[in-house]
Amino acid sequence: MMMWRICRIGLCLLAAVLLSAGIMLEGNVSAEDAALGSGVQAEQASFAGTAQATAAAEQGVKVETRTITKSLPGASIKAEYPHISGLKSKSVQRKLNSHFKARAEDFVKKSVKEAKQNQPSPSGHKYEFLGSYTVTYNKNCILSLYEQTYAYTGGAHGNSYREGLTFRLKDGKLLTLDELLRANPNYREIVDPAIAQQMQQTQGYFGNFKTIGPNPSYYVKDEGVVIFFPLYEYLPYVNGFPEFYFPFSQLLPAGANPFDFTRHK
Repeated sequence: MMMWRICRIGLCLLAAVLLSAGIMLEGNVSAEDAALGSGVQAEQASFAGTAQATAAAEQGVKVETRTITKSLPGASIKAEYPHISGLKSKSVQRKLNSHFKARAEDFVKKSVKEAKQNQPSPSGHKYEFLGSYTVTYNKNCILSLYEQTYAYTGGAHGNSYREGLTFRLKDGKLLTLDELLRANPNYREIVDPAIAQQMQQTQGYFGNFKTIGPNPSYYVKDEGVVIFFPLYEYLPYVNGFPEFYFPFSQLLPAGANPFDFTRHK
């Protein structure tokens, strides 16, 4: 009987030890699971943040149209200009918006002066001054557009002027074509003969094109650039603004990214 009691006591002690060990083991596994879960959540949060930042860069900034109008006896003036929002750097955003607004105000001011100086219209038609813009690229931290103005002060038709503007949204820098295509300083050796050939094949070509010059007019479109020229410079008015599209793959070395300014500044 005594031996049986001793065995029962031993079995109870063993069960208590095993039960305690089981509880400790279960507690350790739960802690590891919790740590693993926290790590997974942290990775997911990091990935989500990176994905959101990438998506924001690809989508670009929000662009809305603002308008300045002016009405004079015998003349109407209207200037539309872009106003951006959603840029991470608010100082750059203010800088660009001030730039766009100032350009529109300057156009209106000059139009008012011209309208007053030339009144009344010799033809009797009302003078018209219009300013507009077209966004051609808005992603990868690049905003590219062209502004176009139109002035009718009599005659068979009005006159138009166009200017391309490409900005690096990181700091608001206005980029020249040389800066955008910095990976190939000799890109003119590609575009000059190509443009000359297309010009020569166009009816009404005036001749005399040799090179795009030191600071050509351009804007970014799709996966390349459009180089353009003023009215009447090489072709008749009916041809509009002569435009020539070149994909980046034709102008830059393989693998070069024109929007990556971390390697070439």
